[in-house]
Amino acid sequence: MNARFFFRAVSIWALSLMLVTLSYAQNPAPQRQYSEVMYHKLKPGHTLQEALAIEDEWKKIHQVQVDNGHLTGWYVITKAITSNPNQTAYDYITIKNFSDFGVFGNGYPQSHLEKVFGSSAKDKWEGLGKRTEAVKESVKMEIWEGVDAAWNEKQLPPDKSSIWVIDWMRVKDGKYAEYVALEQDMKKLHQERIKMNIITGWNLSALKYPAGSENGYDYATVNYYGSTKELGDGRYAEAFQKAMPGQDAKKLTDRIYQTRDLVRQEICVLRNFAVKQPSLAAK
Repeated sequence: MNARFFFRAVSIWALSLMLVTLSYAQNPAPQRQYSEVMYHKLKPGHTLQEALAIEDEWKKIHQVQVDNGHLTGWYVITKAITSNPNQTAYDYITIKNFSDFGVFGNGYPQSHLEKVFGSSAKDKWEGLGKRTEAVKESVKMEIWEGVDAAWNEKQLPPDKSSIWVIDWMRVKDGKYAEYVALEQDMKKLHQERIKMNIITGWNLSALKYPAGSENGYDYATVNYYGSTKELGDGRYAEAFQKAMPGQDAKKLTDRIYQTRDLVRQEICVLRNFAVKQPSLAAK
């Protein structure tokens, strides 16, 4: 790995670790779920197929990290449809889930690299870094914290939730608590939609780092679908009546709109992932 690539990676890990150390020292909290979201842009002359092939090499490392508990999951998604007028801002996204911020202090332990590359870990690791830099660059990184979620009780594998509809939200001043409460109340609706096999899961996350109004958003929701067929399912009203009897769907929707603005929506496709492999006994 060349010096520039290594310095940038270590700088990001060190900064995040410093911020989190200060936060935890002041206010110890129970274990939570976090996501490192990286936005990647292809370099001129290179294709998405090349980038996905490189990410397939990274998957080998991330799978070891997941199996060792260093990460809780790793995912690659690409845009299919976006409301963002600047569609070339990035080409695809990688997501690393974790529960311990200590991963930033040692993002890629030597033991994990050796398990993948063997005795020639140093040379192969540097070669992977050079090939990665030649194809794409990471243009932005964000850390998100999980707030709430609902999932299919069958614990479906990620490839059964291949379509992600992501909404980025900016909450209006003074409306944060009300917005989160409304989203959590709507969880009953998402659980009903899961029972009706419309979606496979839903989650709500808050942008943790970097903070700043220039981001344009501070919360995001993701609705997970098994295929594009479910995107057109017209049973929303039926699900609402079952989950929230006696409530007016329009009034509730209007209340939500009064607390936040939908900044951007994207429909993304899951292209790769690494998750904990079920044991033979579980199978």
